[in-house]
Amino acid sequence: MKSKAIIVGCAIGLAALVVEAAAAAETEAAREFKRLTNELRAKQGTTAASEYFGLLERSLGEFIKRYPKSPEAGEARFALGRIYSGTGSHEKAIEQFDAYLKTPGEKSPDARAQATFALASSHLALERHDEAEKLLREVAGAGLAVDPRIVEAAENELSRVEALRRIKVGAPAANITGTSNRGKKIDLAAYRGKVVLLDFWAAWCAPCRMEMPNVIKTYNEFHTKGFEIIGVSLDEDRAQFDNFIRENKMEWPQLFDGKGWQNGAARSYAVNAIPATFLIDRTGKIRYKNLRGPMLREAVEKLIAEK
Repeated sequence: MKSKAIIVGCAIGLAALVVEAAAAAETEAAREFKRLTNELRAKQGTTAASEYFGLLERSLGEFIKRYPKSPEAGEARFALGRIYSGTGSHEKAIEQFDAYLKTPGEKSPDARAQATFALASSHLALERHDEAEKLLREVAGAGLAVDPRIVEAAENELSRVEALRRIKVGAPAANITGTSNRGKKIDLAAYRGKVVLLDFWAAWCAPCRMEMPNVIKTYNEFHTKGFEIIGVSLDEDRAQFDNFIRENKMEWPQLFDGKGWQNGAARSYAVNAIPATFLIDRTGKIRYKNLRGPMLREAVEKLIAEK
């Protein structure tokens, strides 16, 4: 998922394994953690992504069990939290970030703020808005003690909280209107009675391109049964947008205004990372968010069957 946030990004790598303990602190845990991170770094480019995530999870989990109270266990928990949040396992991410913040040992103000921000982001993903807001206010109020970029990121997220509350799962979908890329009027409210996927994406977004074949396959399978898609492009380059639409035979209407992240529909839905999707049922309520792969197909099939 391509994101503007400085903490949460689509790439998950060993950059998260920041060892704050000085190299001279040659405790057994420090030596083992150094060996482990070097080993994992060496395997990063030679192991398939799914296998590598599994390797990280197992290796870091085993390290935490062996050295549960060491400062390095805290760093391992922070890395695991990043991995889980990046793969959508937000309950597990929250558990790890919480544990990191409670792990004994010195933490720089920036490290604590980053972990708190990441914890808030996972709460937001689970629509726990009150918990997220409290944590974001803590980071935003850190002042000069923390890197101003982290403070700014927290302030930006705080500005989205009210909008996120309005578009939580089970809430009526905010209406969207405009003119499609083919010159036809689009009004989300007019789709009542259909199952609709509202898909925020961009041609420059690698995760969007990776997921698009699944979206196209789902559309082709269920369109005649009452499934529609409204695409909202965050592209600024019209030619790049048009080429991608044409090359991938995307038959559903697209809203394009060339404003990128300032797209009006994206702002209404508090989108700050893509792909972002909202699956809306026949009554106009948001039922699912950010489904990928087989989960999207399963959810569409379920909603199509509802009468």
